[in-house]
Amino acid sequence: LYSYTVITVNASQCMNWLHDRMPAILDGDEAIQKWLNFGEVPTQEALQLIRPIENIAFHPVSTIVNNSRNNTPECIIPIEVGVKKEPKLSASSRKMFDWLQGKSPKKKELNCPGLQSFSTNTPKKTSAGLMQQWLKKEEGECCAKKLKPN
Repeated sequence: LYSYTVITVNASQCMNWLHDRMPAILDGDEAIQKWLNFGEVPTQEALQLIRPIENIAFHPVSTIVNNSRNNTPECIIPIEVGVKKEPKLSASSRKMFDWLQGKSPKKKELNCPGLQSFSTNTPKKTSAGLMQQWLKKEEGECCAKKLKPN
């Protein structure tokens, strides 16, 4: 069974604005060798190796690192903070975006004699339009019922 442990220490001066803890970082090859050769190095000397270090470099990266399934070079590429990047849209996303912006394509009128029975002037099928049609239908049925002799 292989396992590992992340040892944390108090944050260094350059990192405490971000968090109060940080991973212990072994500084240099000598520190790494001492830590790995734990049988030859006294415990107190080994414990002195795990302390906050100041000589650390960092930069902002994409939020792609927030998903543990992402393991690509994009995870470590520096980004500019505050610069809004326009996403690349696929063809279907572009159509949806245009539709949401009210730029839907106009329907073309067909010049087909066989399709003249379909009226292009039908009311829009909105909830209000459907309610109007239903009310007119109900009104017509009520009038027809009243006119029927008993």
